[in-house]
Amino acid sequence: MGKLLDEAEIAAFERDGYVSGIPILAPAELERLERRLIDFESRHPSELGWALDIKCNLLHDWVVAAGISERMLDAVEDLIGANIFMTDAVFRIKEPGAAVVYDWHQDSARIRVEPCFVIAYLSVSAASAANGCLQVVPGTHRAVQPFRVVENSPGQPQRRVARLAAPDSSRARLLELAAGEVAFFSGNLVHGSGPNRSADRRIAILYDYTAAHARQSVGRGSGQLVRGRDDWHHFGHEPFPSPDFTPESAATRRRVLRDYPENPLMGPREPGIPLRFPDATEGPYAERA
Repeated sequence: MGKLLDEAEIAAFERDGYVSGIPILAPAELERLERRLIDFESRHPSELGWALDIKCNLLHDWVVAAGISERMLDAVEDLIGANIFMTDAVFRIKEPGAAVVYDWHQDSARIRVEPCFVIAYLSVSAASAANGCLQVVPGTHRAVQPFRVVENSPGQPQRRVARLAAPDSSRARLLELAAGEVAFFSGNLVHGSGPNRSADRRIAILYDYTAAHARQSVGRGSGQLVRGRDDWHHFGHEPFPSPDFTPESAATRRRVLRDYPENPLMGPREPGIPLRFPDATEGPYAERA
């Protein structure tokens, strides 16, 4: 028995590459998270294209708060050990009727991490087949499959990402979740999602958690040390954001992505390919000359 997960759930993760339907956020915690998201969207509509994207845990203390709740970190510890970096947080929001599709992929395809990081899909709103819930192919976490690199794929602007060259989705499973539940899955697991054919908004946050002793196959990653200690120094240490969304936090995120550009989400640096990531292009949060 782990801190939160039982032996069967831990065994399922090791066998299939995922465990799903784990209750993490209590109703009051979920309400606070939703309220902060709605408030941010209403106050900063022009910043939504980048400020809820890669490394948004460097911008919003309320995103970090949900990701470091005791139940969340207890479950992560059961899967990767007691010394934990949060190496990314990103929103995945599908508006009603949105045609956005995330084709089959493995997040670790371009930069491998050993042992592999764990992704926590936190369902802020209920996730269903109708609104484009996460889908996974069990057992595909044991090896990286052949892939192609695509640019500016739906839902991931300013990025070059891996997509499976010849996906076999015949064994795919839908991970339908109630609001506040989490699906934990290996960064090696083949996964994707379909369009939102419903009249409801689908809101999720994906958190990446990496064991402090892990190593990347290329480059050096970075993260916020959220539990335990770092005796290995394989990852750069990121600061935690201030309570307010500030130009200083935006500058910190920009600096981190430039100082540690090689991570599983952005891939290895490629000759002749400029470093790009979603960022403010004008206004108070843009880079100052």
